[in-house]
Amino acid sequence: MTSPPTVTPPDTAALTSATEALYRAALGPGRTAHYLPVFARFDERGVAGTSWNHAAAWLNLNWLLYRRLWRQALLYAVALAAALGLWWWARGFMATWPAGVRWGLLALIGVLAVAVPGWWGTAWLHADVRRRMTDAVRRARTVQEACGLLQAVGPLRWAWVVALLVELALLFALGVRTGAGPVAATRGPVPAEPTVAEAAAPAPAPAPVPMPSPAAPASVEVVSEPAPPLVSASSSGTSVTGRVTVQAPAPPPPPPPPILAPVTPPSPSPSQAPAASADAPRARWQGHGVNVGIFADPANAERAASRLRQAGLPVRSDPVESARGPLTRVRVGPFDTHEQAVAAAETVRNLGLEARVFGP
Repeated sequence: MTSPPTVTPPDTAALTSATEALYRAALGPGRTAHYLPVFARFDERGVAGTSWNHAAAWLNLNWLLYRRLWRQALLYAVALAAALGLWWWARGFMATWPAGVRWGLLALIGVLAVAVPGWWGTAWLHADVRRRMTDAVRRARTVQEACGLLQAVGPLRWAWVVALLVELALLFALGVRTGAGPVAATRGPVPAEPTVAEAAAPAPAPAPVPMPSPAAPASVEVVSEPAPPLVSASSSGTSVTGRVTVQAPAPPPPPPPPILAPVTPPSPSPSQAPAASADAPRARWQGHGVNVGIFADPANAERAASRLRQAGLPVRSDPVESARGPLTRVRVGPFDTHEQAVAAAETVRNLGLEARVFGP
């Protein structure tokens, strides 16, 4: 009777050493000692969980490209671009919202852009490394040959450097445009000219001062109580005009019309002149025009207006109140016809400024 064949248990130490060698070959020299304990914990539990990764959090897209996680990098870039594009497009709808809410949404996008790869980046890397290790073991005959296949790096090794340079170039271009260009309040149609709620009330004109009549009688009695404006002569020969009672033996001839001395209003002092001009209502826009932009910095608005004046264009700058504070609107015009406004808009664009034609 033959005895059953003995089953030799696998060498656990050899398997652990081979797995570690494959992990090292797949990870490369970058922070291998950090990932090996985490991967061992994932393998022990049988599932990859969350683990905070500083490099994945703060370098996000560049870290994904450096670790050759191409699919995750593509999905991350598309999701981030879609979120930022949606926020930029919805600025017109959010114009009436408080500034804190609008910038809070943008901050939320930034937090998610850091937190998602920070918490799940290590799990993504573990799944990709396990996939590449399985593929290398199937193609190779020995562990050393599989390690050689894992260590082979394709031509896209430096893709993360190219992405970093592109990001720096975009940030620099955005900073230059934000510092020199107009900050448009909305991307929608040009709003109509705002009406002035309350115009400055003009100062009341002084009442005419009647000059004393040269033919006034010698005897005058001032009456304290009010009297009718015109009373016919009484039987005693007394006539009353206004508050003055005149006594005469006979009815005097009617007095000549009062001579009104011209009274000129006091001229405003130099300190009061700027305040009066500032409170004066703005004239409404008449005709066609070109909207150049709304500037948050008055210096930028003045520079744009100076360039337009040097080009021979009529320029108008008006203050605009908004939730972000006082702004300055710069426009060109007005013009009598739409064709004149279109020609002026072409000149404005040749100066490197934005131009939007609007009608009356």
